[in-house]
Amino acid sequence: MPPSVIHPKLAHLTHEEVKTLVQAYYAKQKVSDLIQRFHIDCPPSQLYKLFPQEVSSELCPHCGAAMVQPRMSQSTNWNEYKNSLRCPQCQHRKTRLCTCSYCWQNKKEQKTTVLTSRVSARASLAPIKAADLSLEQAVALLAVIRCYGPDKLKSDMTFRPSVISKVPLTPAGRYGEVLVARLVEADLLKVTDPSRLKTTSLSKNNMAVTFSAQWSLPHTISSELIREIEHRVSDCTWPSSWYEQLSELAFDLALAECREFYDYCAAKRMFPIAGEKSINAMLSNLLEDFSTGQCFRIIQSGAQYAADFMVQESATPEQAAQYMLGACQRWADKARAEKWTVSPFRRNFNCPRSMMSYTLYDFILGIHDDGLGTPVALIQLPAQK
Repeated sequence: MPPSVIHPKLAHLTHEEVKTLVQAYYAKQKVSDLIQRFHIDCPPSQLYKLFPQEVSSELCPHCGAAMVQPRMSQSTNWNEYKNSLRCPQCQHRKTRLCTCSYCWQNKKEQKTTVLTSRVSARASLAPIKAADLSLEQAVALLAVIRCYGPDKLKSDMTFRPSVISKVPLTPAGRYGEVLVARLVEADLLKVTDPSRLKTTSLSKNNMAVTFSAQWSLPHTISSELIREIEHRVSDCTWPSSWYEQLSELAFDLALAECREFYDYCAAKRMFPIAGEKSINAMLSNLLEDFSTGQCFRIIQSGAQYAADFMVQESATPEQAAQYMLGACQRWADKARAEKWTVSPFRRNFNCPRSMMSYTLYDFILGIHDDGLGTPVALIQLPAQK
């Protein structure tokens, strides 16, 4: 969201009222009182995400736009946000894990050199603890091992995901590549041949994700580390940082699932892809208010409207693809304005559930596939036992 744009849920407030709201929030006033006082429709835990972002004097190194600083919650330590500057134009982030188109291309070109140097550097380090991991890293490690690892974990074990597992690690699409690249970059996974780290279709009608590269675990990933993560899950003793990270992880996974289903619906009707950034922006907008299952319903409706449009107007597939994108947004906007009760869809057989979903929603959160009907903003870690 550009820094000069006010979130639609704050559009009824004046500039001074928004400023007063932000000041009151960071003065630690009760969030539920602020929501009632300023007539804002959102969960208390999500209020800070509606605030206008702070504009930095630093410019994006790629496109030259002013970088912005996202707002933090009342309970978050500022140190966790010190490297969270991002560009509102090209989505570049001032972090080594940035996945904007510029950084992604640069990483692909340098991946072989980076992997060799990082693996060598990590080899001499001591084993890490569960609290050293982010929630995404912990969930991803468990998912990788549940997908492809043997019953008895061994350091430096090597396995072929595409041969062993029938359950996709992640939804189809770029999310899987980004996730594995993050694990590799954090020295939590080693890839023998980085050039083979690509997503593919398992069959004509099955868009699950697989990877053809051989992977191995570094010495820092031990059976003791995995047991410690599992014990923390069973006891609900979460590292403090995981509470803040849950919303982002759940959102990223939901976006990947929605994008997989969107691409499937478009491909089924032989529509070309309308534009990656436009589709992701639309889906991100939907996920602010709707659950993943509700988004599936909106996407299905938008695809059907686009198919009808192509027949009735003798439109080209390219025009239908653009129509589908707009139809999804219009459907969602109307549902919000008229306060529709949107029934969530179940998963489509051709977009199978991923191990990341099983690990997060079944093992860690304990809500299983009911997570499809729960908006990301309402997902929480279980209370300590």
